Amino acid sequence: MFNSGAWRHPGLFLLFVISVMAIAASTLTNLLSDWQVIGGAVVLCSMWLLVKNRQLPQPSDRSAPQTPVDRHSLQRDLQKANQLIAKIGDLSDRQVLEKQAEQIANNLAQNQFRIAVFGMGSTGKTAVINALMGRKVGNIAATVGTTPATEIYDYGNEHREDRGNSKSALLGKKTRQISLIDTPGIQEMGGNGQVREAEALHVARTSDLLVFVTSGDLSATEYQALTNLCRVGKRTILAFNKTDSYLPKDREAIITNLRHHAQELVLAEDIVAIAAQPAPIKVRQYGDMEPDRFREWLEPIAPEIAPLKQRIEAILSGEWEELLIANTHQQIQALLEETQAKLKQLRHAKAEKIVMRFQAIAATTVFANPLPGLDLVANTAINVQMLIELSRLYERSFSVKQAQKAAAVIAQSFVQMGCVELATTAIANCLKTNAITYAIGGSVQALSAAYLIRVGGLSFVDYLDTLEESSTQKDMANTLSTLRELCQKNFSNAQSAQFLTSFVGSAVKQINHGLHIAASSS
Repeated sequence: MFNSGAWRHPGLFLLFVISVMAIAASTLTNLLSDWQVIGGAVVLCSMWLLVKNRQLPQPSDRSAPQTPVDRHSLQRDLQKANQLIAKIGDLSDRQVLEKQAEQIANNLAQNQFRIAVFGMGSTGKTAVINALMGRKVGNIAATVGTTPATEIYDYGNEHREDRGNSKSALLGKKTRQISLIDTPGIQEMGGNGQVREAEALHVARTSDLLVFVTSGDLSATEYQALTNLCRVGKRTILAFNKTDSYLPKDREAIITNLRHHAQELVLAEDIVAIAAQPAPIKVRQYGDMEPDRFREWLEPIAPEIAPLKQRIEAILSGEWEELLIANTHQQIQALLEETQAKLKQLRHAKAEKIVMRFQAIAATTVFANPLPGLDLVANTAINVQMLIELSRLYERSFSVKQAQKAAAVIAQSFVQMGCVELATTAIANCLKTNAITYAIGGSVQALSAAYLIRVGGLSFVDYLDTLEESSTQKDMANTLSTLRELCQKNFSNAQSAQFLTSFVGSAVKQINHGLHIAASSS
């Protein structure tokens, strides 16, 4: 009768139960009808509340629908990435990121589809590449590490004219460029093996389709390697190679085991059996005239690569556009994350200089004009100006009023946590451990002021890091509670002896430098 979510309201449910019990009791005991009337009224009220509660929106675990990814959205994301890259001040870092963005754009425009072949050392990866290419393009050997570096081969260009496909009809007639990538064997031993494995994972992230080659049932190491590749989120084909080395019964058993062990990683139809380089067979030919004489040779066997070729073509025919767009989307998101991390690093370096400058100003001001007590209100102007400069660095453009509100939140947080007394005591104790700083005990107030300026400034920087690029000033004003939490966390972290010793040493130098400049100017 009611939405099940309505009965989760404990108060309404209890009221309903009590009302029913009241009616039942009044009926059974044959009391006056007034109790029945009252009980009925209560039941009606509770039912009305339950119905009303049923109409209220219930919490849902479903995530908000994501915007579909297509070529237009990829272009917008790539444009956003280029805008962020343009903000990178370091020329070399900016050029590296620009090159990545340009490569992504070119691959998308040229419909460059990359198929990467992976596997343990000596499972026949290069042999699979040679068989797919129809010619020898890579070295083959029985030793581990035959492929020392990533090799890329042109698998061919295919022209396609889409008919009756609404998605592809928008693209019209297209040429897709397909590349085969032979990667070094993953999970190889030694330092070189680890470098090659890292390179292989990088290739996986930039490829559209993965082929994992094994020469038998998956070992524990191979299963882990396959799992790591599948975590990248790419469509993967599992190719059982060297089937010519097994009896038919054993081949079927291995295929069954592969489908069972890899069922959570690879689709059943994406597991194929091949023989990229079958072992040649010995042929003996006897002479017609001389039966006792014969000649022998090894007859090469043609590769059995058709199952893999057909599976690749089936995926290309049905999912080429989707896989290409999905891979490009991943690359752009990785580029955005890398750019944002680099931009954050550069901003932090500049923010550190801003905070140090204002903590020096605060320390010099208090040292020159000592206050009877450390009054945070006296440093409001310094705090406000620092927050304004930090917000400009992050392109937030805080107004003076907003900066004053943020500074008040920081000051209030410090007062509530007792940071003023704690900072003064900790710095005074730190000064006593050094003969030089102990002689200038009057600098405790100055250093305490600089200390709180620093903690507040770094908290505000962390606060700015939590804001999205699309955040508005209204959004920022509504999240000042985050600033309070960051002040508490940063103050706790800044209580270590190592931090205090380092801070006092640099702050004393700043005070001396500031006083020297003031004396020179006067």
